[in-house]
Amino acid sequence: MIKKPMPLSVRASVICLVLLASVACQNGKTSKSVRPNAENQQQPSEDALRKQREAERLQLCQQELGALRAINQQQHQQLKQGFDHLMSGASLYAGVRTKVNGDTQEMVDALYRYKVNRLCAEVDQAVLAGLADRAEQVK
Repeated sequence: MIKKPMPLSVRASVICLVLLASVACQNGKTSKSVRPNAENQQQPSEDALRKQREAERLQLCQQELGALRAINQQQHQQLKQGFDHLMSGASLYAGVRTKVNGDTQEMVDALYRYKVNRLCAEVDQAVLAGLADRAEQVK
């Protein structure tokens, strides 16, 4: 299978979502000085791993969306439109995020994480259902 390069808009959207997640993590930290210990030193690596997992999940979602094109063109078109709309909104939000208060940032960050997870779950379900339907037709 030949892998096509990820479109620039999708790459930019992935970067925006990862940046949103990283900034959201920074907002949750307090400005109190704390003695460094083993737990505090592991925190950045855990955050980095979580951000990496989110980026990988979004990339996998986009790949599954591409696979859906061969399984069910109509569902692919509908979900792709939703994906593109969501990424466009995330990109716009990333541009104004620093201009809103922390509470709003936390709420909108959570909203985008939820929407991305929900859309990716819909893509997963559509791919699974489409493949299962095809397997049933083989009988």
